[in-house]
Formats: sequence, structure tokens, C-alpha cells
Amino acid sequence: MYNFLLKLSIIFLLVLDLYASKVEVLNNNISTNIDKLSNQLKYLLPNYKESSNDISNLLNIYYQHYEKIQAFEIVLNNKTIYSSYKNSSDIFILKDEPLPIEIKKTPEIYEKDILSNDNKFLGKLIVYFKNEINFTQEELDYLKNKKILKVQNDSNLTPYNFNENGIAKGYSIDYMNLIANKLALRVEYIPGIWDDFLNMLENNQLDLMLNVLKSKQREERFLFSDIPYLLLSPAMITRIGERDYHSFSEIDGKTIALVKGYHSYDRVKKDYPNVKIFPTDNTLEMIKAVANKDADLAYGLRDVLEYNINKHLISNLKISNNIDDEKFGFYITFNKENEILKSIIYKAEKLISKSELEELNQKWFHKIMQTQFSGENHLFSKEEINYLNEKQNISICVDPNFLPYEQITKEGKYVGIVSDIVKQLSQNTNIKFQLNVTKSWNESFEMVKNKECDILPFAVQTNSREAFFNFTQPYLKFPIVIATKDNEFFINSLKDIENEKIAMIKDYALIEILKYKYPNINIVEVNNTKEGLEKVNKNEIYAFVDSLPSITYARQKNNIQNIKISGKISEDLLARIAVRNDEQILLNILNKAINSLKDEEKDRITTKWITIVKEKQFNAELLIKIVSTVVALFVFTIIFLIYRSNLKLNILNKKLEKLSQTDKLTSLFNRAKLDSILESELNVYKRYKEPLSLIIADIDFFKNINDTYGHTTGDVILKEFAQVLSKNIRETDFIGRWGGEEFLIILPKAKENKALITAENLRVAVEKFNFYHNIKITASFGVYECKESNPTKCISKADKALYKAKNSNRNCVKSYSEI
Repeated sequence: MYNFLLKLSIIFLLVLDLYASKVEVLNNNISTNIDKLSNQLKYLLPNYKESSNDISNLLNIYYQHYEKIQAFEIVLNNKTIYSSYKNSSDIFILKDEPLPIEIKKTPEIYEKDILSNDNKFLGKLIVYFKNEINFTQEELDYLKNKKILKVQNDSNLTPYNFNENGIAKGYSIDYMNLIANKLALRVEYIPGIWDDFLNMLENNQLDLMLNVLKSKQREERFLFSDIPYLLLSPAMITRIGERDYHSFSEIDGKTIALVKGYHSYDRVKKDYPNVKIFPTDNTLEMIKAVANKDADLAYGLRDVLEYNINKHLISNLKISNNIDDEKFGFYITFNKENEILKSIIYKAEKLISKSELEELNQKWFHKIMQTQFSGENHLFSKEEINYLNEKQNISICVDPNFLPYEQITKEGKYVGIVSDIVKQLSQNTNIKFQLNVTKSWNESFEMVKNKECDILPFAVQTNSREAFFNFTQPYLKFPIVIATKDNEFFINSLKDIENEKIAMIKDYALIEILKYKYPNINIVEVNNTKEGLEKVNKNEIYAFVDSLPSITYARQKNNIQNIKISGKISEDLLARIAVRNDEQILLNILNKAINSLKDEEKDRITTKWITIVKEKQFNAELLIKIVSTVVALFVFTIIFLIYRSNLKLNILNKKLEKLSQTDKLTSLFNRAKLDSILESELNVYKRYKEPLSLIIADIDFFKNINDTYGHTTGDVILKEFAQVLSKNIRETDFIGRWGGEEFLIILPKAKENKALITAENLRVAVEKFNFYHNIKITASFGVYECKESNPTKCISKADKALYKAKNSNRNCVKSYSEI
């Protein structure tokens, strides 16, 4: 009876231990769980002959979860007292028989002493692993002696590497745990700050780091994995209500917050001496420096910035894309002398399955989406959530007749670009909006002003309106343009035509904005865009000023002929939400909601409305004239090229009309666009005898890059190459992707000697540029000064010059005159 009760109590303790550890068995490092297994076995080994079935059941849990485990053996006094092994899906229990010799030859094993509660030796647990990795003997010796890897744990690189309540968490941490499981190693995560980590790695206090961006300076100090395990997009943050920054070249004299020791810190310090750095110890401190006005902006990884801004309820910041950089890669980084560990980790990484990576991505990047869009998680504060729950619906009043922005249809349906933006905000945040139907813009304006309605979803901020409303950050911007008869010259500024009659829509913000800057302009008020364009057509006024989408829509819908875009105002129309000024909390909520809008969502919405316009009002004669403006609406911008003063309007209009397609990969002009530009410039050459030169650039040995690194890397190289060329030519030059790895540059007013100098400067810039993965890139250039008006012949001669350069050992510049 006593023995029965003793065994029952042992089984009870074991079941308790198993139950308590089950979650950890399924989730933690394999070596940690084997240590736990040895602790569980101490209850069964004193009577191992009678408990062999219980031992088998316990070990089966590990066989089922870890495919890497091939066999178990328990040894006491150099004698096997229990053994089992797995072959395919079958488990063979040998009990006290030794394992087959071929299994014992497995080089990867893990040993753990089994001790009783009073530290009495009960036996040795030996775990044999499948030989999945072909290690060298030197690597096996390293693994045998290492057992524990020391890895950095950032304080706040959420969601990749951070510490929460003393526990290392994040995508990179889980990725490292996958590697450790393949190697049956433990990982000790060392907390600290970034600047210290790099020194610790150099001094062998860390074995590796997980979140390092590669640079030439760092490659002199450390070893890097051959490829990044994760690619990330950079971004900049600024305060709401202040200008966006998209490039380091825009921030001279500004103060930027950066984390000490980060790649960006060293880069700005070295390359941008006129930029002041506000140093911080971690990402959260960096973000708060901008929020608290200690810095004008900050720079970091977009996911990290978004996660922290939303998690810590920082409502006065906005994020903008950085155009200097495409994407960064996280590399695993090692001490300069530790080639062995680099090789081991590389082999283990190859064993990580696609399903394991998908699970990892789902876990962390799904969590980011929740953080951004769910009030329950982090987007809104408790106070804001309570406000929304109590409010139920946010009432909106709109302009009932202002397409393509917004309209209330005869059926009472709210449609337009802004309507779709409102729907997207609701989808992103679960905020419910309710339309209050009005008959005019003035009625909507007065209702919000009198607190009878909560918001105007499409409003422009002015000094007079600030007395009645609070305004959110902009969510869209549109160019303001000048429309005239098609026989007028290009207009540089409203000052040039201030003595002429200029029409604008009455009661709209544009009048107040432009009257303030151009007090002497002669404004004629009209009721709508259609009326303004018709007055231009009838010569009742000289010009009509409005946003580009409004003019484009009205001209197409009403089939208004003989109208051209003759100029652009320096200001843009910034679309904001006007909020009743007695509810600051609603303003904060809507600013956070606007932060949830993605560029692709905005593009999709505007593209939809452009498509509708084109389908409903297709007119072949008009299409040629307005294609440039239609395309400009796709990307919320219009580029007006001013190359020669006082040229006839039809030359400029040809360029405006043909401002259309771009190469999707590089964002430069595509071949069709280059053809039209070249034809236009050759007409100028023919008429005015102004010099015109061409440069064709070709990346040397580009096929080898694709074959060696893959087409994804090749695409990155093409983008970077395009940026190098674009940044090193004149503003008056045209550049585009001619095909494959070839690029064409058209140089108006440039003789051959000028084109040769430009090409040589480009060649040097390419050779010096630090391309992706530190791949060495050079290029060959062919130059030709056009002597005829036939574009095919001009291109052919520039191409022959390029061919000569490629046959002259490449990485050089040749002109057609040398042939």
C-alpha cells in the first residue's frame, strides 16, 4: 500500500510539473526544455524498471515537438538503463539496450546530469540530434565548448528587439531562438544601450548582435552575415503642423534626434556637418525629443517609429517617407575574429523553414497592424476611447457639389475623393461617421461653426477660419494652377498678371490665401469651376485659378475646349479636416486617424476617381491635351518645366501634355516619354539651332549581378544607379530608363564638350557610390551632340559611342566624334 501511494504521489508530482511546463516546452529554447526534462525524470529514475512506460510517454512529448531529436539515452555507471530512438514516424523503445552504433556516431549530442532533490546522481541524460548540418570538426568543437551564446537585447527597438518586464522579446529575438533551436544552444540576452553593445561585441563580451545595419566603417570592425535576414524601410518624423522632411538634403540648420551609435548617427555626423544632432540612448527617447521640441525631426525605421508612437500615445507626431534610402537590412554581426561562429549561424539559418518564417512574420507584423489600427491596443488613449464610445458617431457636413472631391448625390449618397478618405479612416480606426445633409458649402460651414456639426472633412486652413475651427494635419495636397486660353504664354507668378482679371470661387479659402500673398491681384468671384473656365473661354477674364483636380474634372465633364494650364502657384492646396473648436480631444483623435492612412490607400482612392473621370468623359481630342494633368493627379503633384523664357506656348504645352508615363522601378521617365521629349528638343534644335547632346549610360556586367545576387538585388542596384544619375545632372536635363540597365540623358543647350564633362562626372559618381550589399558598380557612357533632327539617327550614334566605351575595357566615356 505504501509503495502504491508513493508511486501515485510521484506520478502526481510529474503530472503537475508537466502541466506547469507544457507551454514552455512548446515555445522555449530546446536546450532549456531538455534541462527541464532531466528535472522531470528525477521522479521516475529511482524505480526506472517499473516506470519505463511513464518515461516513454514523457519522452514522446519531445519527439513529437522537436523533429531534430533522434534518440534518448539514460546512462548510469556506464550502463544504459533506458534508450529509445525515432526512425521516420516510428519510435523504437529499447529500454535497457544500447542504441544502434550509427546513432551513437551522431556528432550533435546534449548531455545533462539527472539529480535528485538532495543532489544525488541518478543518471546522465544524453540526447542525440539528427545530423542536419554538415559541420566541420572545428565547428563541432566550438559548439561542444560554447553551449551559451550571448546576444544583445535592446531596451526599445520595438517590435524587433526589446525588453518587457525583464524578458527579451521581438521579431529578431524569436529569429535568434529559431537558430538556437537548430543548434541546441542556449541564448543569454544581455540588456543595455546600443553604443555599449558595439564595444561589447568588439571586446568579445557579446558573441553576436542581431540588428546591425552594414556600413563601410562597421565592416572594418566587425564580420557581417552575407545577406540580411530582414529588409526595412526608413522614415522621418516631425511634429503635426510643421513641414515634412523627406531627405537629409532638406534639413540644413535643423536639429535631428538620433540614437547614439546607430548607423544614422554616424552617417549624419560625417556627411551633413550643417545638421545639429540631438543624441539619445534609445528610440523612445529619440521620438520624445521631437514631441517635446528638443529636435525638429528624427530618423529611423518606419515600423519601429510607428509602433512606439502609437504604443506610447504620442499624438503630435507624423511620419513621412525618406527618399534618400530604399531599404535597410538587419544583419547578424560578429566579432571580427569569429569566422567559425559566422559559418555556424549561416548553416543554421539555412534550416529555418518557410513555415517558421511565415509564423514569425504573422506573429510580429500582424501585431503591428493591431497596434496601429485598434483602439483596444494602442492607437487611442482610454480617455479617447471613452469619448468615442459615448459619442457613438462623428457628424460631418460637406460641400454638396464639389466633385471630384465631394458631392451629395440626388439619392443622398456621399461620394468623391474625400468621401473615400473618410471611409478609409473609418475602416482603419473603427470611428463611425454620420453625414448631415446640407444644400450648400456655406450651410455646412455655418453648422460646424455653430457646433451643430462636428467636422468639415475637406477644408483649407486660413487665418480667419482659425477663429472658428481647429485643423488637423493635412491628409492630401493638390497643386494650385492657373488656367488660361491656349494661346497664352507661360505664367511664372500671379504677380506677372496682377493687372489682369483673375477668377476664383467665392467663399472658398483660395481667395484669402492668395490675396494675402498677392494683395494687388484683381480677383473676380465666380460660383464654381465650370463658370470660371467658361469666362476664360469667352475672354471675360484672363485666367482662372483653382486646384488641378477641380479644373481637370470640370474641363472633362463639361467638354470645355481651348483651355490650357499656363502656370502653377508656389502654394499647394492642403486638404485638412476642420474640427469644431470646443472639442480638443476630437482633434487629437482625428490626427491619430490620419496617421493611419498609408500612401497606397491614398493612391488607390485618387486613382479610382481619375478612372471614373476618364471612363465617363472620354474624348480623343481632349485626351492628348490633358494627359499630363491626369497623370499628375495620380501622384498628387505636377511638375512644370521651365527651360527657356518667353518660348511660344505650344512648345511648353507639348512638354506638359506629354508629362505622362514613368518607369515603375526607378520612377524616371520611361522609353516612350523619352521618345517624345527627344522629338520635342530636336524641334527646338532645328528651329533655333540651340545645341543638344545625348548620353547613354550602361551598367557594366549587370547580368553578373542578377546571376550572382538575384533579380531583387538587381532591382535595388537599378534604383540606386538611377538616383546617382539624377542627382548629378542639371535641373534642365532629362533622364529616363531606356531599357534594361541602359539610361538616356537628354541635355538641352549642351555641346559635346559639356556633355563629356557631365558623363565623366557621372562615371566618377557611380564608381564612388556605396551600392547595396557593397557591390562594386561601374558604368560606361556614350556621348553624341546631335547634328540632325532625326531622333533614331541621334540615338544610334550615341549608342555607337557607348559600344566603343564597352569595348574599351568599360568604366569610361566615349563620344561619337572619336569613332
